[in-house]
Amino acid sequence: MRRFILVGCAAILCVSRGQAQQPLANNYILSLGVGGGATIPTGNGGSSVKTGINGQAYALVQIPGFFALRFNFGYQKFDYNLQNTLGATPGTREILSGVGALQINLLHGPVRPYLTAGVGAFDLKAPTDSASATTTSKINFGIDAGAGLAIRFGRVSAFAEGRVQNVYTKDGGWIKSAKQINVIPVTFGLCVGLF
Repeated sequence: MRRFILVGCAAILCVSRGQAQQPLANNYILSLGVGGGATIPTGNGGSSVKTGINGQAYALVQIPGFFALRFNFGYQKFDYNLQNTLGATPGTREILSGVGALQINLLHGPVRPYLTAGVGAFDLKAPTDSASATTTSKINFGIDAGAGLAIRFGRVSAFAEGRVQNVYTKDGGWIKSAKQINVIPVTFGLCVGLF
């Protein structure tokens, strides 16, 4: 019985030691990712905002350990009803964003839950009047934070994540309560380790 326990303990130590060293060997210093999905409005956006689409491309620079720098470029488009003197007419809003963030892996290994948070610039494009087809464009400071899950298959990882973006404008600032959150981008995609 003692031999069985000793062999079992030795096997557990060898496996755990191998897993502790494996992430360092499998981490890629630079990875590129692309993804797309839905931008889901919350109840705070009102009934005028419809579910939209989003896309993103990012570069991930791994720092030894659990941290990585993430440079994200995003696009979102969603429909809503414009209110004017003629009543409600459909319109669209587009958001282009560039965000620098920190990504924190909660676990090492082939399945990695992670958190991400950062700051960046958001270019909000919206029509001022649907009849004249004119749009306004303004760049604002904002924050981007969320959580996701990545599953690795060799060099390629499939991921799914949800993020909250809050753009600092004259009408709204830092998120102080859930009532300020209007949309939540949910994205699915692939990330490839280069070297």
